[in-house]
Amino acid sequence: MKLQKLILIFFIFCSFILTGCSNYSDYSSQDHKKILKHYKNNLKIFKKNQINPKLIWFIKITKKSGNSFSKLHLAYKNGLIYIANKNGIVKCINLKNGKIIWNTNLSKKNFCILSYCLSEELSSGPVISNDYLYLGSEKGKIIALNNKNGNKIWEKDVFSEVLSDPVISKNVLIVHNNNNILQGLDKNNGHILWTISLGPLELYSFRGTSKPAVFFDNVITGSDNGIISSCILNNGHIIWQRDLTIIPNSFSSLNFNDIDTQPIISNGVVYVVSYNGNFNALDLSNGNIIWNKLYKVSGDFIINNNSIYFFDIHKNLLSLNVNTGNIFWSQNKFIYKKTITPIYYKNNIIIIDRKGKIYFLDANNGNIISHKSIKKFNDYIQSSLLVNNKLILQTYNGMIYMFKL
Repeated sequence: MKLQKLILIFFIFCSFILTGCSNYSDYSSQDHKKILKHYKNNLKIFKKNQINPKLIWFIKITKKSGNSFSKLHLAYKNGLIYIANKNGIVKCINLKNGKIIWNTNLSKKNFCILSYCLSEELSSGPVISNDYLYLGSEKGKIIALNNKNGNKIWEKDVFSEVLSDPVISKNVLIVHNNNNILQGLDKNNGHILWTISLGPLELYSFRGTSKPAVFFDNVITGSDNGIISSCILNNGHIIWQRDLTIIPNSFSSLNFNDIDTQPIISNGVVYVVSYNGNFNALDLSNGNIIWNKLYKVSGDFIINNNSIYFFDIHKNLLSLNVNTGNIFWSQNKFIYKKTITPIYYKNNIIIIDRKGKIYFLDANNGNIISHKSIKKFNDYIQSSLLVNNKLILQTYNGMIYMFKL
């Protein structure tokens, strides 16, 4: 019986081999060329999509700021990088070679005892407009520097500490102060044009404010009470407000409603998310809700073409349909990792692990194409900036690294 089974298996195997050989012989040489060409093309696409960051230069510029609330970041214009730290050190660096163009120490302008000078406590910026460089501070100041040489042009006290970037449109510099106060300043001299309140203060909220978004003469701002507001650029008059809290304000201590991320305006739609996970698409003209979804978003989000990209609180990377809010795809490779806001680059998504690894994902499906460790240091990546194919990384301990992708 066993012998019969072995013989049967042998004949089945031979039949399979002969069938395979017969099918193989059916292919013409032209078919083989097509298959080979297809394979080579796919290989070229794969190699093209491979990310291989090459370190061009690095420089030590400042001591670590030690400020976990700071939103200081890199800024770029005309081949120059601008950077600041909490203590008041501001520098301009040549993108091509990393050489310092100028250096300004704002803390030297403050009261000094022996060799110790009080920190400027910079907390937001730099923001560039024409020949000006703007910074905000925890002391409730807006400081304007000449971006050609670093000289101070003007300094203005605003309502309270500035924890998000000022935004410039036309000649108006818009500042979202702590305590739900929005102010418009003349960007040339710091003169306060208008001041408005965005609503009552919350008893419990996270420290931080939403960076305003501007579309023509509309200023869109979120606040820690869960209200999104639209006002007029020139005078601050409120056009509409929408309360995005999930539960009544009287119970807000049980569920933080802060809107600390910057709203994004695209094709007449305002996209905004609050800490409680309330993700909304609103009509720019009247604030009416187009769609509403519950996604626990852990940081800023980006929009490109028809997709929204962001991390949820578990560090799942999600892609949403801008028209419906439904999920296109999700990627769980980054769970429990500390990452920076996604970067869109040539139909791909760049994800940077703060500990020194860079990932290259297909924006259409979230599949990881490649990844590489770029850690040349024992440090923590604080912010990133993409300029064409140049990736600039700023670390917590004051290092700047420039990679070519």
